[in-house]
Amino acid sequence: MMAAARGHYDVYNLLVSEGADLSLTDVDNKDCLMLASEGGNMSIVKHLLSLKIFDINRQGGVFRQSAVMVAAVEGHDVVYNLLVSEGADLSLTDVDNMDCLMLACERGNMSIVKHLLSLKTFDINRQRSSNRQSAVMMAATSGHYDVYNLLVSEGADLSLTDVYNMDCLMLASEGGNMSIVKHLLSLKTFDINRQRSSNRQSAVMMAAVSGHCDVYNLLVSEGADLSLTDDNNMDCLMLASERGNMSIVKHLLSLKTFDINRQRSSDRQSVVMMAAARGHYDVYNLLVSEGADLSLTDKFNKACLMLACEGGNMSIVNHLLSLKTFDINRQGGFNRQSAVMMAAASGNYDVYNLLVSEGADLSLTDKFNKDCLMLACEGGNISIVEHLLSLKQLGQGQRGLEEYITFAEEWFNQKIMNLVRSSSSR
Repeated sequence: MMAAARGHYDVYNLLVSEGADLSLTDVDNKDCLMLASEGGNMSIVKHLLSLKIFDINRQGGVFRQSAVMVAAVEGHDVVYNLLVSEGADLSLTDVDNMDCLMLACERGNMSIVKHLLSLKTFDINRQRSSNRQSAVMMAATSGHYDVYNLLVSEGADLSLTDVYNMDCLMLASEGGNMSIVKHLLSLKTFDINRQRSSNRQSAVMMAAVSGHCDVYNLLVSEGADLSLTDDNNMDCLMLASERGNMSIVKHLLSLKTFDINRQRSSDRQSVVMMAAARGHYDVYNLLVSEGADLSLTDKFNKACLMLACEGGNMSIVNHLLSLKTFDINRQGGFNRQSAVMMAAASGNYDVYNLLVSEGADLSLTDKFNKDCLMLACEGGNISIVEHLLSLKQLGQGQRGLEEYITFAEEWFNQKIMNLVRSSSSR
């Protein structure tokens, strides 16, 4: 079954010759034919079909898909054609109410989509159960322009919206295909500032989040409102800074209309805090040069230094330490951890080493009484664990090395476990 799923014909053939049972199914009720259709090897699929023991329309897997549906999903057009020639039922739908046309459009296989449309038996505007997206919406989301264009030429309804009130323009902006976005804008039928129901983001906000500069610029040139905020009180500058897109951030800052120190609702982080937390040095540096306030703390009392240590960008951490304005041992976050504890937990040795050289207190414990060694075992960086063990001040008194061994065992980290064990025997 593994060989069939991965298309390894020689291995499959050898196993069959040795008496492998081809009638078995896996935990999701997938048989060898389904798995082979997924793997895409024609020789394996041909052999299985020649046995005449498989129900070609059997449905299995998490999504209850048949062999031909799996082939459509994976874009194996040769396997798909073979299954169709053998009588595969193309009218079946899966657990999400998706048919073969939808599956092929989502994955962008033109050959399969063309064949299915030629049958004239599919409802081109059918919407799947989970998010109410149609075939053309899926093509727009995935950026499959040829498939999108074909569906439009066949009369696909572009006015439909999904369960989150997202229309094709929003989905295309998120997907990032310029040709699709241009076509939709040219229709003059879309509200460019429409906001989806789930998080209240508009098309230009989605483009900013996804870092699609060309799409973002096009939407701005068409009058997209950059002052909108989403349900987390995040504006376009925040969204672009969090994702690290310099081009978009530069443009937004040039407008001089954004409060650079605005803090979002959920965790009270500002744009420079988001950039630090995600290690976007260029964006961080630009925001600092524009006057971003580095003294702000978030909802959990985490300062920029802590967030930068989590993000792991050495240049950002170096800059913040050079300011000499941060308490290196400040503890914050839900777990009440210090910067060096966060670096240890993240397994970032360079940042950890820098903080130690700057005098970080390694004896601190967090809200759950975890010390740096425990957090380093969790983070999995051997160099950090070795350094902490070398200090000989850890694992003493009430907390013995056995406790660290147990903790390493909990994280299934054999290397760390062996290292702590060897330390305890010395």
